[in-house]
Amino acid sequence: MKNRYILNFIICMFSVLCLSCSSEYVYICTGPSSSVYHKTDDCRGLNRCSGSIDKVTVKEAKEMGRRACNICE
Repeated sequence: MKNRYILNFIICMFSVLCLSCSSEYVYICTGPSSSVYHKTDDCRGLNRCSGSIDKVTVKEAKEMGRRACNICE
């Protein structure tokens, strides 16, 4: 019975880690006036991007001084 609880705990922890990994990346526009990061690369907030669209971690985006997009947040 104890082994079953341990196995369930490990499965739950793995699931939580996988969920956090999948949402760890965001998209930014490299244009000079860009200040926002986006959850998806097809967010309409990226339609007028004057630079390229790069995939970065949320941590990197925040370190660049970016905030979350109000559209895809």
